[in-house]
Amino acid sequence: MGDKMVEAERRLSCIPSAETLGGDVGTPELPKEGKRYLEADREMPEPLKGPASGEDEDEDEFEDGRHKEDSAYAWVVVLAGCVMSMVTLGTSRAHGVYQEHYVESEFRHLPTATVAWIGTVQNTLLNLCGVFVGILSQVYDARAMCAAGSAAMGAGFILASFSTQVWQLALTQGALFGAAASFPYILGVTVPLQWIRRRRGLALAVVYSGSGVGGMGIAMLTRLCIDAVGRPWSNRIVGAIVMVLGLGLSPLIASRRPKRRPRRIVDLSVVREWRFLFIAAASFFSMAPNTVPYLLLPTYTATVLREPRRLGSLLVTIINVSGIFGRFVAGVLADRFGPVNTLIAWTALAAFSQLGVWLPFANVPAAIASAALFGVTGASIVGMILSALSHQFGVARITYISGLIYMAYSLSSLVVAQTTSLMLDTVGHGVDYTWPIVYTGLLPVVSTAILIAFRLKLSRKLALAV
Repeated sequence: MGDKMVEAERRLSCIPSAETLGGDVGTPELPKEGKRYLEADREMPEPLKGPASGEDEDEDEFEDGRHKEDSAYAWVVVLAGCVMSMVTLGTSRAHGVYQEHYVESEFRHLPTATVAWIGTVQNTLLNLCGVFVGILSQVYDARAMCAAGSAAMGAGFILASFSTQVWQLALTQGALFGAAASFPYILGVTVPLQWIRRRRGLALAVVYSGSGVGGMGIAMLTRLCIDAVGRPWSNRIVGAIVMVLGLGLSPLIASRRPKRRPRRIVDLSVVREWRFLFIAAASFFSMAPNTVPYLLLPTYTATVLREPRRLGSLLVTIINVSGIFGRFVAGVLADRFGPVNTLIAWTALAAFSQLGVWLPFANVPAAIASAALFGVTGASIVGMILSALSHQFGVARITYISGLIYMAYSLSSLVVAQTTSLMLDTVGHGVDYTWPIVYTGLLPVVSTAILIAFRLKLSRKLALAV
């Protein structure tokens, strides 16, 4: 280090001063592009430092000695994360088909709010356990955690095939699957971020597109299996598929950062950071109603529109297909204009898909349009939140930090899903969806307002990509 400082001083001493050159030579004129980036650096707050972010660690140790960032192998890891998203979040997104079967056939004598506990518990634990995944990922190997979770989530669906009561399904298809799937899900969407630097928004789009492909494919498979061989065999077939795919791809979900025991396993210093608080508040209101259209649209088409059950499955498919397109568009826009700017537009459009399209028009074209617009925008919000986190805090401990966000999301999702079902049973008497739509549509409006305030606090220069 001393030799380098001496060498640097020697080189600086060789630079002629203004007096040597014969007067004041002024400040060299920066190119126009250089000025723009300099202004951007002055506008943006300093990145988070310290143990919460992990950015104080030597960046050179980020290389594993075998594969580089943005390499071909890095994109293989991204594709593995895509499949993990398919078998975890995609399976959860297809629960609306099971919900429709339970409400209309198997448990028709029970209130919707009671049956909704199966999907509510599943989705809540899928995200709530993210904080524990983040903590454990600092100590244990991500590949082993993915394999264990994959085996357990498949077992949850297989055990559900022997369940005949709501409480049994809530424990197996709900709790066991949700808690176990949290491991391959959270690791599958955060570990690939350690491998990609230049096109991180696009990488997240690829990863989260798996939930759209999985939601579409598993929803169609579930409907075919229920109609052909019954609900129990549908559980067994889906359980076997997710178990085999999860176990087979777990070896690819490998962290690039060497395992190093953190100074504190549970570190809440990031919670006191204002940028984290803004993102957490926005995600609380925008991500909570994210699953409601998946659950309500199938029953809405049957009870309000009086259409065949196939239309409900088709609407879930439309959400998932348009979600694939929306995630790629959002990823490209996030890389170009910044994830926070993109997130504001997407959240506002998600609110419009419910309040401006679904609510005023009780007909099939409106339901299809609402499903398509929500798929493009609302289904992309989760990935955009993660992109904003990585943009603000880096990727050194992104699994841990995102786990805190997912914990808040799970709690809000639990409240929103049950409140919506309760509204449908009490105020709507099972057939009037007006107030559930208004309720879940206003939540992203609140999130949009929070994101705008966050954006202005980051920088008042609207042309800046943040």
